[in-house]
Amino acid sequence: MARTLYTYNGLEKLAEIIRTARGYEKVRPFARKVGISYATIDRLEKGEVSEPEITTLEKLAPHLGYTREELIAICAGDNAPHPVREYRLAEDVIPIIDQLPDREAAKIIQHIAARLAQPKVSLNGVKGEGVSFHVELMSQVDLADLLRAIASRVEKE
Repeated sequence: MARTLYTYNGLEKLAEIIRTARGYEKVRPFARKVGISYATIDRLEKGEVSEPEITTLEKLAPHLGYTREELIAICAGDNAPHPVREYRLAEDVIPIIDQLPDREAAKIIQHIAARLAQPKVSLNGVKGEGVSFHVELMSQVDLADLLRAIASRVEKE
């Protein structure tokens, strides 16, 4: 067997990350979205690839929530402590959100809406009262309008 930089445990971790990111989505549509073959995704998930191509990791990274370098380190079984990512401002997470599929971005909106609907933040101007609404997939214009409205009401407080 050829010597590889990657470890069995690292490749198993990569397979787990891919399965988690894919969720209930079928392999073929996920592979099309990522831009790699169905067979490659299938083999990665089964741990049958001993050394994933760097280009494959580059294409997977934004869909898995990792950078290419982080995926390489995971595959290598690098257990050295990495600096913890700190997200303090919206500008820190917007590039990550921009890479998410619409369905995942909608989950983030739902989470934010639920958080803002809690009594500690009042969207309707009455202290102690929040609002509840359901966010479905919406156009970018409608989403931008919704987020602007939320931001302007939060800024008034």
